[in-house]
Amino acid sequence: MKNQKDNRKMQVRDTRVKPVHENSLGAPYWYHLISIVVISLFCIVCYCNIMQAPFVFDDFSNIRNNPFVRVTSLGFGQLYDAAFESVLPRRPIANISFALNYYLGKYDPLGYHIVNLAVHLVNGVLVYFLALIIFRQVSCIGLKGPTQATHSSMPQSPNPSITLMSVFASLIFVAHPLQIQSVTYIVQRMNSMAAMFYFMSLLLYIQGRLARLRWKQLTFLGGAFLAWLLALGSKEIAATLPFVILLYEWCFLRGLSIAWVKKNLWYLLIPLTFVALFAPLALGPQPFESVLAGYVDRDFTLYQRVLTQFRVVIFYVTLLLYPHPSRLNLLHPFMTSHSLLDPITTLISLLLIASLIGTAIFVARRQRLVSFCILWFFLNLVIESSVIGLEMVFEHRLYLPMFGFALMVSHLLFYSLSKKRLWYAIIFSGICISLAMATSMRNEIWQDDEALWSDVLSKHPRSHRAHDNLGIALSQQGRVKEAMGHFLEAMRIKSDDPKTYNNMGTALLDQGRLDEAVGRFSEALEINPAYAEAHYNLGRALSRQGRLNDAISHFSTALKLDPREVDTYNELGNALVKLGYYDDAADLYLEAIRIEPSDVKAHGNLGVVMMGQGRLDEAVSHFSKALQIESDEAQIHSNLGVALVRQERLEEAVRHFSEALRLNPNDENARYNLDFVQKLMSKGTDPSGPVESP
Repeated sequence: MKNQKDNRKMQVRDTRVKPVHENSLGAPYWYHLISIVVISLFCIVCYCNIMQAPFVFDDFSNIRNNPFVRVTSLGFGQLYDAAFESVLPRRPIANISFALNYYLGKYDPLGYHIVNLAVHLVNGVLVYFLALIIFRQVSCIGLKGPTQATHSSMPQSPNPSITLMSVFASLIFVAHPLQIQSVTYIVQRMNSMAAMFYFMSLLLYIQGRLARLRWKQLTFLGGAFLAWLLALGSKEIAATLPFVILLYEWCFLRGLSIAWVKKNLWYLLIPLTFVALFAPLALGPQPFESVLAGYVDRDFTLYQRVLTQFRVVIFYVTLLLYPHPSRLNLLHPFMTSHSLLDPITTLISLLLIASLIGTAIFVARRQRLVSFCILWFFLNLVIESSVIGLEMVFEHRLYLPMFGFALMVSHLLFYSLSKKRLWYAIIFSGICISLAMATSMRNEIWQDDEALWSDVLSKHPRSHRAHDNLGIALSQQGRVKEAMGHFLEAMRIKSDDPKTYNNMGTALLDQGRLDEAVGRFSEALEINPAYAEAHYNLGRALSRQGRLNDAISHFSTALKLDPREVDTYNELGNALVKLGYYDDAADLYLEAIRIEPSDVKAHGNLGVVMMGQGRLDEAVSHFSKALQIESDEAQIHSNLGVALVRQERLEEAVRHFSEALRLNPNDENARYNLDFVQKLMSKGTDPSGPVESP
């Protein structure tokens, strides 16, 4: 009998779940691998139709028209300029990522979208691991009590329920259509990259806190700090991380202990110190003045914005719960609140927010995960939904708060169906598939400019920016009459926006309607005399009218306002060439090449000047360099052919004239020159003769 009892005891001991150590290749690693594959495939399916979506809206100011991202080598100087001289110099990490995209593929949107999708996919995986750790922490607290859970290492035994909950939380995060603006909208990589490093930092911090060995603790915590710096360098929203870490510490590692808070109140000095140090970096040496300056060009005050954000936050909550594509928009119309009672929904929204925060505090003991998720949501909206003078509403601001929402939905649904696991899987699969379908449908709208801005106008008919941008899209398609209608409507809605006048003038200039174009550019400059692009465009129009001295004056002003714009150097050089100032023009082209070594126009223009001065070797060198950068430039092939004829390299000249005609069959100069050279070659005569110059 004694032996039988001992055997039973041994059997009980042997059947206990043994912890799986970090270097094990046991079942949890296969769980993780399968989960990552599922999350990755789901992410790719949701966003596989965005790869040729064009640059839109702020993509132009931050990427397409930003000369600093046009790096031609990976040297320190160019990358430094890309990081800190771009439109948003306080986001150097994101700026460098755009520069690397340009270096690898110029302005082909495919490369930019691949990086955006990769960042989103990585975020999905990081959300999975964070959810896994947090769900395990909650499970550990539930089983052992908060005191024992405080210093215990994270349980590593396989738990299919926790893994399933974590996968579903990640799938909600990946597939929710509100994430589109941070993935499909290229420039909002700033947002998703900040979130990526934010999640990474939090994950490393938690691992450091749970590690037993001192060197591991220090390694993880050092990595967490580095990842946080990278997050801050991507976008300023990462400044909330120290507060989130304190929230996590209190909820999951300190058992919501009030005594711990009282005893360690000085811990609050850590995030407050970080914020105090970070504010001058983000807002300048005078942060309060910088915040107020953000309202100079707004049609609302700081007080009105704060009031309106109460309603905006509740609107965000409704979008999380019901993200139908018909409710989503690049530019949401939102009426400004003027007081708590104007409109009355301002007060109602404030009370709802207070109720949600109160609920988070009230249920913290029984539902600490729910409490954590609610507070995560509000903490990660506090920067962009408070006093800083930003636009009222943007969907991409919900990218980081989405984590709290996804975690809470997965948790609540699981425990409401805890005895019906199959129903949980079925319902959650239906939710994720519905979200994925909505995301895919919404992404179709982003496939071209006209569809996107037409969608904005269908939901926000009084958006002057939507009319303006739709006008640009239509004018680029040659539908100038329709474009003019939208430009005029944009002017009617907002008559003091110089960009609309400039954009209308550009459309007229492209149509050869020079007098009208000059008028629109002049109106833009009456509104904003320091508008460099309008000076540049007015110079182009005046140059085509033959008013070269006036054109040169406006080009020169444009360069004073924006000395890095290579197109202005080219146009000013062209105007000087027409007046016979070849040396001055050459200096301008060389400066353009110094700023942007891969500028095809500058190399081509400099080649023409060199050929006119008889410096044929240099001319051939610049024409050849231009064709190495862009081989489909018919005019440069033709110009190179002329230079080669003058060097008596007739066979090479024939090849370039032929290529010019292949690219542009209507190039009469190339056709004449090709016939002329072929006759010379057949007769064997001297090549000097009436070759048409560029």
